[in-house]
Amino acid sequence: MKQILFLPFLLLIASAFGGCIGTTQTFTPPTPAPSAPTLEPIAQPSPQPTRANLPTPQGSVVIIDQTLLKLIEQAKDDLTTRANVSRDAITLKSAQAVEWRDSSLGCPVEGMMYAQVITPGYLIVLEAAGKEWNYHAGRDRVMWCDQ
Repeated sequence: MKQILFLPFLLLIASAFGGCIGTTQTFTPPTPAPSAPTLEPIAQPSPQPTRANLPTPQGSVVIIDQTLLKLIEQAKDDLTTRANVSRDAITLKSAQAVEWRDSSLGCPVEGMMYAQVITPGYLIVLEAAGKEWNYHAGRDRVMWCDQ
């Protein structure tokens, strides 16, 4: 009797799982969206260079970067007192973008600790009183460096 009851139970289980055996699924890729009309690329302005060799009557270089202009003015202010000269006696020899290897801006002070990160900035060289003066700058500060 137990075998007779067991047989229908076994058939019920086999029919329940029988629908899963041998079934395969097929992948249907999604249909592509209708193509949008092709648009012409919009012209993007090129980045402004730090220095541009634009001819001037005196043949000097025109500096476009406003941050650099501000830092040059700060360096000139410092040099007027440091070298005891007038602003008119100071000549800009060069100004270039650099990456300092740490936050000391390439001019560490003994006993000070500096963050060891690449620091974008500028090297500004001024001339006054027959001497070249090197100023190292970050994005927001400038310092005279005699090293």
